[in-house]
Amino acid sequence: MRRFKFRLQKLLEVRRLREDALRQELARAQEAVRREKAVLEKLRAARGATLEGLRANVDGALDVQWIAAYHRYLGFLACRIEEQRAAVDRAVREETLKREALIAARRARKVVEKLRERAYARYREEVSRSEQAFLDEVGTMRYARKGGEDLSGDTVFHMPGRGAGDRS
Repeated sequence: MRRFKFRLQKLLEVRRLREDALRQELARAQEAVRREKAVLEKLRAARGATLEGLRANVDGALDVQWIAAYHRYLGFLACRIEEQRAAVDRAVREETLKREALIAARRARKVVEKLRERAYARYREEVSRSEQAFLDEVGTMRYARKGGEDLSGDTVFHMPGRGAGDRS
């Protein structure tokens, strides 16, 4: 019997490769989100530490230049925090797009795999029918070779020139 050959095997392989590539892209996008969030947390921590430093130093004599410097630095941190929030949002959107692309690729692969499963089931059915036909043929030939006797030893059919009914 011939080997099973799926006519869309190349397409299935391409879809698997595409899914693997998208899975890697999603992992990179997730890592980018983690990095951007870590930067945002560091900026927030720096702002918190700066505010604590300002509060701790306000107890003494007030130095206007010193307070103005803190204020400028806090303004700078606020701008950086907003920029970083935007960077996190962009990274999250990119991650979402990659996840959706991966889901679509997974569906496309599963469609072709379902087709392969059905084709393989048809192939197994065909092989089974072929094997059964072969076994039936072998059984028929053995039966004919033994002169048509059934299991009890009685003759089922008589051929001319043979058997008890022929009195030549």
